[in-house]
Amino acid sequence: MRARFLTIPIGLLLVMMALSPSALMAQNATDGDAPATVASVAPPPDDTFVYSPQGRRDPFEPLVTKEPIIAEVVKKVVRPESLKGPLEKYELKQFRLLAIMVVRGIPHAMVKAPDGKSYTVKVDDFIGMNGGIVKDIQTKIVDIDENGMRIEKSPDRIVVEEAGIDSVTGKEIVDYRYIVM
Repeated sequence: MRARFLTIPIGLLLVMMALSPSALMAQNATDGDAPATVASVAPPPDDTFVYSPQGRRDPFEPLVTKEPIIAEVVKKVVRPESLKGPLEKYELKQFRLLAIMVVRGIPHAMVKAPDGKSYTVKVDDFIGMNGGIVKDIQTKIVDIDENGMRIEKSPDRIVVEEAGIDSVTGKEIVDYRYIVM
């Protein structure tokens, strides 16, 4: 039974080989005609298609490309270690605002550092590890509304300006951070 199933496919294979185009060309050659070549089977030269890549995109190039981000040179003033004070050893979030006072019209603030010591800062002082500069010391503004209720408009805080590089665009950014009570 098994031999019978194998003889049918083998027989079909032999018939297909006998009717293949190469066998037909060989049969035409033996009939006395001119030997058939592949060139005679191909379409005439004026009907050939020639691919021109002009005006078309390269199919092997990705559709979306990401250009490398080149960081611009930061114009931040880098202070030498010998000039850095004790306030430039810690991160801004480690400081705590203790008090704000105005001396001769100039606002000063007292901050507590993580080492437990208190320091007094004024506008344009350096603070923080990232080259932060105190830009403003804002005091709480208390106002009375039309009903006689007390309104506090802004908190006591120190505004610190830090310059850095944006991780997405690679450009220099100026960030304002706050030290609050």
